Amino acid sequence: MSKRAARAKGYRQATPKGASRSSSSSVVARLFVLVSRAALVVFVAGIGFGVYHYGGAAANRILQHPVDEVRVEGPFHFVTREAATDLIGAAIDNDFVDLDITELKQKIEQHSWIERAVITRSLPSALVVTLVEQVPIARWGDKGFLNQRGEVITTDETELLSDMPELSGREEQSTRIMQQYQDLSGLLRSRNLTIVRLWVDELSTWRITLNGGVELVLGKDDLAEKIQRFLLVYDEHLVPQFDAVVRVDLRYTNGLAVAWSNEYEVLVEEAS
Repeated sequence: MSKRAARAKGYRQATPKGASRSSSSSVVARLFVLVSRAALVVFVAGIGFGVYHYGGAAANRILQHPVDEVRVEGPFHFVTREAATDLIGAAIDNDFVDLDITELKQKIEQHSWIERAVITRSLPSALVVTLVEQVPIARWGDKGFLNQRGEVITTDETELLSDMPELSGREEQSTRIMQQYQDLSGLLRSRNLTIVRLWVDELSTWRITLNGGVELVLGKDDLAEKIQRFLLVYDEHLVPQFDAVVRVDLRYTNGLAVAWSNEYEVLVEEAS
């Protein structure tokens, strides 16, 4: 009884040699897997850091360089391509990537002859700038011109406007003055008469100088009606001798007054 119990007890405490090797191998395998995974994580992290650090630095080295080329596009009537390129080049104040496009656009559009600039980047190092010029309608005194919206644009380059009519008056009236110029020009053009100057004087009197030098004094209101009245008299009485007219005063309710040149008065006296 005691021997059997001892065997049983001994059996329960015994560990087979094969089972010991299998358990040890399993532990080693698990440790290997864990170490492998940890190594893989470290390896991937290292690659990621290297790409971020060195790749980013490489990308910055590629992109962080000056603007090497400026391509200027658009029709050029009042600004030459060379002058526009010089203007843009002087306004560029940073590298290709760090350049503030909005600020550059504002600088370019400060030029009196440039209404709008559209700027795009073109890799690797070029800027493409499309310019839209102002459209001058008439000279504005000796200070500049009126654009198509009646805005006063100041410029010293008035020699480019020498063939345009001259408008002047208070600047806050510029839009109305331009509109009246267009309306009254249409009426006079039917008789081949051209406005070379339209202005509003310090007494708010509207005045016109026609081609040939004749001055029309219109007064303060009813401008179109007064031009119509002038054209009736022009057709019936003034056409044959209009070269002798100096001024036509239309500041009357139903009539007008004509001032003649001295040469014409002499001719009339001789004819009488």
